[in-house]
Amino acid sequence: MKKRLFISAALLLVSGVLAMAQISTGEPSAVKIKTGNRPDKGTFGIFMGSGMDFGSFINNDGSDDYVLPLVNIKYFFTDKLEGRIGLDIYRHDVNLSGKKYKAVTVPPADDAESAKFVNNEGSGNAMLWPGIAYHFTKHNILDVYCGAELPLGLTSASSKSVSGDPSVIVKSSSCAFNIGLGAFIGLQAFVGNLPLAIGVEYGLYGAYAFGLKTKHVRTDENSKKVWYTNNMLMYDPDTGNPIPSSVTDPFEKLHVGEGYMGNQLRFTISYYFK
Repeated sequence: MKKRLFISAALLLVSGVLAMAQISTGEPSAVKIKTGNRPDKGTFGIFMGSGMDFGSFINNDGSDDYVLPLVNIKYFFTDKLEGRIGLDIYRHDVNLSGKKYKAVTVPPADDAESAKFVNNEGSGNAMLWPGIAYHFTKHNILDVYCGAELPLGLTSASSKSVSGDPSVIVKSSSCAFNIGLGAFIGLQAFVGNLPLAIGVEYGLYGAYAFGLKTKHVRTDENSKKVWYTNNMLMYDPDTGNPIPSSVTDPFEKLHVGEGYMGNQLRFTISYYFK
C-alpha cells in the first residue's frame, strides 16, 4: 500500500513539473545545458522516498517496508553543501462509550443488567529528521553525495477505561523518546532540462528508544493501584517466538530501553526550485 501511494505521488509530481518554469541555474537551451538542470547555492528542494530497512526492531523478521516522512525539504547552502529536514507526524484515536450488558450472552436476556462503559484509546508519534549532505561532483547528469542524519522524536500512547457501577477506572499511558544517527551515500540522476532528479541512497543507521514502558493506574471508590508493563516483545532464545506474557507482566518499578543498528536502501525523487 505504501509503495502504491509513493508511486502515485511520484507520477503526479512528474506531470506537474512538466508545466512549470525551470530553476535559474539552468536554461532551456541545448547550448548551455544539454542534459540535466543541476541545483546550486540558494536552491530549495522537495523530495520523497521509499525503500527497505534491514535489521530494524520494528519487525522481528529483519526487514520493514517504509516511506520517508511526507514533508522533506532540502536547501543548498553552497553549490556542494546541502541541508535537509523531514517532519513526520501521526495520530490515531478511537473513542467508545455507552452501556454494556453485564451478562455475556448473545442476544442478551430481557432482564439483563447493564452498566456504564467507556473505552478511549489514542496513539501517535512526532519525528524530526535533520541532516546534511556533501555533493562531490558538478555534473549535470549524475550527482554523487554523502551525508548524515539525526532523527529524533517522541512516540506516545494512552487509554482510559471506565466500567461497572460503581465505576472502576483504568488509565494507561506511555511516552518514549527516540534518537538515532545515520550515515549514507547517494546517487541521483537529473531528468533532462527539468529541475527533477531520481536517485538512490544507501546508509547505516543506529537508534535508541528510552522509556518503553506503560504506566497503569486503577482507581475505584475505595483504592488506587499503580503498576507498569513492558511495551516491547520478548523472544524465546530457543525458538525465536515472542513470549505472549512479556508485555502484560506487572512491575512495581521498570526501566526499559531498546537499541538497534541496521542498514537502509531507499529510492528518492526530488524537485528543485528557487
